[in-house]
Amino acid sequence: MNRRKAPAKPQAQTPLDFGTLTAEQITAAILGYLEAHGFTAWAQPNRGEYDPKTGRWRPHPNSRRGVPDILGFRRADGRFLGIEVKAGTDRLRPEQMTFLRELKAAGGLAFVAYDFAGFVQSFERRGLHVVATTATHDAAPAPPYPTSPPTPAATDDPQPAYACRP
Repeated sequence: MNRRKAPAKPQAQTPLDFGTLTAEQITAAILGYLEAHGFTAWAQPNRGEYDPKTGRWRPHPNSRRGVPDILGFRRADGRFLGIEVKAGTDRLRPEQMTFLRELKAAGGLAFVAYDFAGFVQSFERRGLHVVATTATHDAAPAPPYPTSPPTPAATDDPQPAYACRP
C-alpha cells in the first residue's frame, strides 16, 4: 500500500535576514539598489584624513560637516538624493540632521538608513522604486540651449595674441 503525505500547510515567508551589516556593507547594497532603480549615486568620503605626524584624524580640506554618506540624483529628472547611513549604535549628529532638513526643504530626497531592508521599505513607500521616465516634480523647465553664438556684447574680451612659428 502506497501512502501519500498530505501537502504541508503554506506558511508565511520569513523576511530575509541580512544579519548585522556594517555601514560599508549597507552603503554598497544601497548603491547597487539605486543604480538598478534609475539613480546615479556614489559614496561620499567624509571621514577626513589621518595625519601620521600628529597621530590624529583631521577634517578633509574640501568637505562640509554633515554631508550624507551617499549622494546622487535621479537620472530622469535630476532630483538630488542624500542618504546618511548609520550602523550599530551610531546616531545622527546635529549637523547631519540640519543637512537632511535643508535637502528636504529644497525638494531633494533625504534618507537615514539604519539597515538595508529599512531603506528599501522607505524608498518603496515613497514610490521611488518605479524607474521614472519623465520629470515628476514641479520644477521650472530648463532654459533652452542657445541656437546661435553669443553676441559681441556678451563677450567683448580682447582675443589673445597667438604666436605662429614658421
